[in-house]
Amino acid sequence: MAHQHQQKHEHQHSGLHSPISEKVLHALVHNHFGDHVVVKQFGLLQGGLFNTTYRIQLEHTPITDIILRLAPEHVQHLPNINSGESAQSDPLFSFERTMMAAEPVIYKHYCKAGIPAPEVLFCDDSGLHVPRTYMFMTFIPSVQLDHSSIGAVDKEQLYTQLGTYTAAMHRIEGSSFGWPQADGSIRGSKHWSEVLMAIAEETSRKAAQIGYMPGVGEEITAVFEQHKTLFDQIKQPVLVHNDLWAANVLVHGEPGKMSIAAVIDGDRSMFADREYEAILNTDSATFHTGYGCLLDPSPDGQARRLAYRLLSSYFNAYVHQHQVDQPEDGQIFEERTMALLLQWKQLGLR
Repeated sequence: MAHQHQQKHEHQHSGLHSPISEKVLHALVHNHFGDHVVVKQFGLLQGGLFNTTYRIQLEHTPITDIILRLAPEHVQHLPNINSGESAQSDPLFSFERTMMAAEPVIYKHYCKAGIPAPEVLFCDDSGLHVPRTYMFMTFIPSVQLDHSSIGAVDKEQLYTQLGTYTAAMHRIEGSSFGWPQADGSIRGSKHWSEVLMAIAEETSRKAAQIGYMPGVGEEITAVFEQHKTLFDQIKQPVLVHNDLWAANVLVHGEPGKMSIAAVIDGDRSMFADREYEAILNTDSATFHTGYGCLLDPSPDGQARRLAYRLLSSYFNAYVHQHQVDQPEDGQIFEERTMALLLQWKQLGLR
């Protein structure tokens, strides 16, 4: 009966960020930590638009302060990167369906490279206990890098440290371009252009289904179709976080002695061109000091970075307008996309 209750409860929420019932939360805790464990208290954490996150205090177990994160609901059908299929009713992108299950693999890469990462206690994508991928992690006492309590001097030093960790991440090599999977494989292609085209095509298909930004998706897809050789100059895939900004960096310590506690939310990570990492566009001099590697100054390098910004902006426009219901941000990304598309056309590449 408990399983039926979970299913029923889950389907009462159609949004991506869907809470679970107290009964389901207790069942998940007892399933992984044992029936003797007591849930002392729990609370839904704010801020996430995609995953649903709880902080839970436990008794009668060695680890008493934990995080539970749940991905959006499972669907039966997963489109293939190269098939041209599209799950029309599925609000998520194909890579988003497997990304939480791959997170433990990504954090193992981080730890091996000396990058502080969250500790994953359990990750379950079986759908047996609740029709969603979910994970338990240890809670990290910390604040986010954009917290108002962090002084300017500390912030500069933390950005230098973040640059150093980002460089270490970009030295983690993959056997192909694309998305890490739970079994350690990579879903993608040996050709960087094909992975970029897959993102552009899937975004374009989803936008076309709802009549959003008509014709723009086709123009952006053509950028990657017509300039394959530009992108395929990149031969070595490396791990990029793909969502690296201040809110996904946890810091701790006293003023004057602060350090990065963990780089979090690595579930959107990809094996890609290192310059696909959007934080490399930052004007933070201290970040670049820590990163210690110049961006490709050639016309080809500049063109690739412009194309990456264009694709990212288009993807974010769709996501904010139609996936997470943030129309004001969606409008900003929509305008940015059109400006970047014009900038690309002005390059006059043949």
